[in-house]
Amino acid sequence: MPSGNPFSIFRRRYEHLPPNQQTNWWVIVGVALLLLLLLFLLWLYLFLKEREKPYYELQGYRVASQASLKQFLRQRENRRAFGQLADFMQDARVADAIEPQNLLRQGSDWLDIDEPPFAIPPRDYWPNMVPTLQLIRDELVPSIGPVDVVSAYRTDHYNRKAGGSGKSKHKTFCGVDLVPRSNISRKELVEELRNLHARLGPESHMGLGIYSGVRFHVDTCGFRSW
Repeated sequence: MPSGNPFSIFRRRYEHLPPNQQTNWWVIVGVALLLLLLLFLLWLYLFLKEREKPYYELQGYRVASQASLKQFLRQRENRRAFGQLADFMQDARVADAIEPQNLLRQGSDWLDIDEPPFAIPPRDYWPNMVPTLQLIRDELVPSIGPVDVVSAYRTDHYNRKAGGSGKSKHKTFCGVDLVPRSNISRKELVEELRNLHARLGPESHMGLGIYSGVRFHVDTCGFRSW
């Protein structure tokens, strides 16, 4: 090898080291390689763990990931049916209230009850969601800020396994469970929701349900609260 080769230079310097220093050098190299191996294994574990997890946390609730949604849309005629639903919401001028794909979320407990995280409501139910989205966009968001969907349409099977009411408005695509995107406190949220419900009154047909944490239910299929 040429005399200027870095490996040759290192080799000559290494061979001039006393035996104890050569041993120390190998110990340092071994420890460094072991640390690099551990870091790589940790990265690989976290990478695979993230890929396995089909959800992300939304205000403490498990919402199915974008990858899970893409997988759902690849099944059967789901992509075509969702496209028609999105077009319907656009024509009804409510597509700006909630992202249409979020209306496919059945709930946050699909893993616990072994049910699909998404479902497309029957076409006959689509008009039921229009006034609910109008209320969210025109009244709710100005009062508490932007919101995200935790649960919208639910199949009968999902609703039954989740312990939902037999008269649940989720089954007819009229109700949604929401959480605020902001860090609004539960106390402030509850106060704003109750004031909104009282102000809109029976003419709004607003149903309001308040759950633990910052999760709440809204529909426009009957003026009531719980």
